[in-house]
Amino acid sequence: MDENRHCSLRFSILVGKDVFALKMIKAIVRPEKAADILACLNNAGFRAATRSSVLGRGKQQGLKVGSVYYGEISKENITIVVEDGEVDAVAEIISKIARTGKDGAYGDGKIFILDVLRAITISTGEESL
Repeated sequence: MDENRHCSLRFSILVGKDVFALKMIKAIVRPEKAADILACLNNAGFRAATRSSVLGRGKQQGLKVGSVYYGEISKENITIVVEDGEVDAVAEIISKIARTGKDGAYGDGKIFILDVLRAITISTGEESL
């Protein structure tokens, strides 16, 4: 098994003579916010993203409505890979759009920022973003 898959080291990709550190941003957000987030990211120039429906729970361990307990809540997972210098802009866009109300609320979601070891374009075999 490849031990690098479990490391939290900072990795980079060589592109020409420059070194670019890549980050993967995974945002778990309310389903009704996902389309607006993707539209804002697109308008800001971040066009490549993946969206998938997921089930899960946060710190509150689900939701109780009356006598009914929901152990898993529907959410949307938005994944985007960017250069290190673009992380703050993307995280700010996601946070701004995903937050409900002025102060936010439980269940608005979470943003995870991960190091990317490599990115390979399948059609060309090229290593780049």
